[in-house]
Amino acid sequence: MMSRILGNHREVLAFQELHFFDELLPHASAEYVLDNNKAIKLFATLLATQRNGYFGSKNIDPFLKESSSVLNSETNIISAEVYKRFLSYETRKNGKIIPCEQTPQNIFAIKEILQFFPQSKIILMIRDPRAVLLSQKHKWKRRKLSGGKIPLLESVRSKINYHPETISRIWKSVMKTALLYKNNRNILFVKYEDLISDPESAIKNVCTHVGINFSPELLNIPIIGSSNFNDTDQKYGIDASKTDQWQAGGLSNSEIHICQTVTGDQMKLFGYEKIVVDAEIIPLTWYKISMPFRLGLALLLNLKRLKNSGDLIKRFLS
Repeated sequence: MMSRILGNHREVLAFQELHFFDELLPHASAEYVLDNNKAIKLFATLLATQRNGYFGSKNIDPFLKESSSVLNSETNIISAEVYKRFLSYETRKNGKIIPCEQTPQNIFAIKEILQFFPQSKIILMIRDPRAVLLSQKHKWKRRKLSGGKIPLLESVRSKINYHPETISRIWKSVMKTALLYKNNRNILFVKYEDLISDPESAIKNVCTHVGINFSPELLNIPIIGSSNFNDTDQKYGIDASKTDQWQAGGLSNSEIHICQTVTGDQMKLFGYEKIVVDAEIIPLTWYKISMPFRLGLALLLNLKRLKNSGDLIKRFLS
């Protein structure tokens, strides 16, 4: 949603989720040196991801010539420089000035981003973990809600990925990482609930942080991407009804209990209040017993996406 809002600005190009730091980065190092051939292939992969979409064709052959023309015969280029060249090239090609990258996993690469893009402005979106839980629980339904735009395999992966403790631990890990940067002037924290309830004020703050002019037209975005509602191209704007859906049902008391137990400390820091629930002993026990098996299966289904599974597990258990 934030990416679509900023993408409405005449100076901003909103990119697809590129997953450079968590999937494409060779050898998990932004400073890894590439020869010309590898650099061209990485550039072409980024082009394919941007032009075809994250779930689109990953065939880089149609983009090799274009990539070669940009990088020429340069060699010994570090991975981060290829990424930087790509962002600049694609932004200018679309007649824009400012690239806006929206990959959620970039939160774990903030150190590298600030190292290679010291003037960058980062927006960290915060959302009630129980709302995140409900969204992730229904994420597998996105294929139907989007009119079939999501691949079937992705729906299956989303279904397997869901477990209330797994999602809660991921949220906790993300928030702990975010708090490391709470005093960094390059970073602005925006609560999803604030954006929904008063979008104009929230986006004015974002524009000030980024250094662009605000206009009401920025808020005219299509209402798409929800895990609970059908996409629609007929209605534009910020739909306030999308907040607090978890309170209207969809999560069991056991799921809420697990979420609040795991994320309680971080919830308090970000102003989210716990509610009193009576967790059902049988489903609660089942969730506890099944968690290691679901986590193991989820890791297997996501191996191709994980550059450093050891680091992920360490963050997950912390």
